[in-house]
This record gives sequence, structure tokens and C-alpha cells, in this order.
Amino acid sequence: MTKQGLLEIERISADQTVDIRHVVLWPEKAKPDVVLPEDADGTHFGASINGALVAVISLFETPEGIRFRKFATLPEWQGKGVGTQLLTHAIQWSRKKGERRIWCDARVSALPFYARHGFAAQGGVFEKSGVAYTVMSREL
Repeated sequence: MTKQGLLEIERISADQTVDIRHVVLWPEKAKPDVVLPEDADGTHFGASINGALVAVISLFETPEGIRFRKFATLPEWQGKGVGTQLLTHAIQWSRKKGERRIWCDARVSALPFYARHGFAAQGGVFEKSGVAYTVMSREL
């Protein structure tokens, strides 16, 4: 529950993630550019407020642990706890699977968010499509 309404987190299809990924992460690119080749193999969750999808996250099993990608919350819902609840759900889901680590390539602009949730930087900064990233991980 948020002050704005009922929050629900549920498993969604990869196709359901595309619009939010596009609007939040890469609005200047074509919509097909936010689709990952491995989306069919991933597990995707969405956070909805009163039935409207407002945030998405995609999880992939890797030898290094669960990798999450394309974690995005609509701008009007950022800073209201929706992303925190969705990330917490992803962490709990990963633990239930018996995973020991969760990680992502995090935009440098989002590092304070991940640090507040127990993630630590692993290595230096690198660029993808002109955006600065670093690997952030957390033991489970």
C-alpha cells in the first residue's frame, strides 16, 4: 500500500516491460532497442498501483548470481517507495531460489539508491551507449 493507492507486485511477461523500459531508460531510442535477446529466458516482475503498471524489473540467472536488468519506475512514481518495494521483492525471490548474490550494471546516477539497499560497487566505471555504469552487487 502506498499513500497513492494499492501496490501489487506480480510476475509479468517480457512484453509488458517494454513500454516502461522505453519511457524511463532509453526514450531517445526505438522501442525495439529496449528488448533484450535473453528476455524470453528471464523472470519479469511489475509493480502496479490500482491496476496500472508503474515499475518493472527483469531477472536473469547467471553463474555469478541473479542479474537484474532494465529496472525502471515511471518518473511520476520515483521517490515514493515503489522501486524499493520492487527491488525488495526481487531480492526475496532470489533468496527463495537459493541464490547467494544479486547484481546489476547500475547507472552511476542511481548508485546512492543501490547503496541504501545494501549494494556495493564492484570495479570501476564503464560506458554503455554514452551512459556511465558500474557493477553493483549484494550478498543474499
